[in-house]
Amino acid sequence: MTKTRARLSPDTGESEGDLRAPMMADTACPDVAGGEGEWCEDALAGIPSAYRPDLLQVLGRLHAVNSRQWDAEDRVRQAGDEEIPAIKREIDDLNGLRHALIEQVDRILDAAWSANEDVPPITESIGSALDRLSVQKLRIVHTERLVGGDADAAKGAGILRRQYDDLVWSIAVACGDLVSGRRRAPRPERMKLYGKSVR
Repeated sequence: MTKTRARLSPDTGESEGDLRAPMMADTACPDVAGGEGEWCEDALAGIPSAYRPDLLQVLGRLHAVNSRQWDAEDRVRQAGDEEIPAIKREIDDLNGLRHALIEQVDRILDAAWSANEDVPPITESIGSALDRLSVQKLRIVHTERLVGGDADAAKGAGILRRQYDDLVWSIAVACGDLVSGRRRAPRPERMKLYGKSVR
């Protein structure tokens, strides 16, 4: 039986026309549902026009997609052989949507940065850095659930929180450099070809 490949909308993050849609729709996003949607609030302080509704909406979708991908990657590690292909396809689709959302973030922010081609670029786009911040927040949330009396988990959670703070600081510095014109954003073109072989 042939299954139609999922098509995930960058606007909603929902799958359409796929037999796996109910499984994906039911995927829990506890970090969002649990009222922890302020995952990037600290980082937004240094971003011009950060509280634009369109930017906040895309960032919310990005975090939800990362949460769904985290869940899918947990499921594939516990799945039987017959379930793995469908979950792997789900992960690929979510990853493709994730990259589309990062590009949306960068397009929204493009107008805020200097276009001076004579200055060096920052290492990664602010959209990519915010994506890493989202994943870091998920690591913190999931690690803190394991803490209890586990000293190693507690130590790990502390390290993750310090890394989160460092990333927020790095984003603030990068945004300051972009606004001042000391640095420019990297070129936005992405060459990731999902589902296409280069051989």
